[in-house]
Amino acid sequence: MLDLIGEVLVVINDILFWRRKKKRRKFEKENNLPKKRMVNPLAQIIIGLIVLIVIFRVLRIIIK
Repeated sequence: MLDLIGEVLVVINDILFWRRKKKRRKFEKENNLPKKRMVNPLAQIIIGLIVLIVIFRVLRIIIK
C-alpha cells in the first residue's frame, strides 16, 4: 500500500515539474531569454546523496 502511495506521489511530482518547465520555456521564448537548466527535484535529491557518499568516503580514506 505504501508503495502505491509513493508511486502516486512521484507521478504527481513529475507532472508538476513538467508543468512548471513548460511554463518556464514559454516565458523564455516570449521574452527572448536563454534557456535555464531545470533539474527534476527527485534527480536533485539523488545527485545530492551521491555527492555526500563520495565526500564521506574520501574523508574516511584521508582520516585513515
